[in-house]
Amino acid sequence: MGVELLLMETLEELSKCDFEKFKWLLSTDVMDGCKPIPKSHLEDAPRTETVSKMAQKYDDDLAVNLTIEILRKMNMNNTAQKLKNTHTGAVDGGKTAASSTSSSASAPAVAPATISAQQGGVVIAPTVSGSTAGSWNITINKA
Repeated sequence: MGVELLLMETLEELSKCDFEKFKWLLSTDVMDGCKPIPKSHLEDAPRTETVSKMAQKYDDDLAVNLTIEILRKMNMNNTAQKLKNTHTGAVDGGKTAASSTSSSASAPAVAPATISAQQGGVVIAPTVSGSTAGSWNITINKA
């Protein structure tokens, strides 16, 4: 999927109020080394024109990364993560971590954890955060 189409789909998920806030943030100094688009170029711009202006001003990766950063500043982390995953999948030729056959090659090494309880005790397993893709090995030994 082309970056312009990807950005368009992302902006279409925003409410009118959120889109106006997005344009305002786009005209501010959000990221180092990324010149903002002047407010006068965006004030009446619909989503299509906003995407076109972003494509003219920034290269593909910068436009996506800027959009992700703006969405995060708007506390729209799920939308930002979805855009990042979709863009990364497109850049990697559609191969994402979930479809990777060797996810352990890119995963950081983590030492195994040991959790135990006294006789009659209860073990409350930790909550897993971050990526849950890949394989999991869980062993329960009764001592």
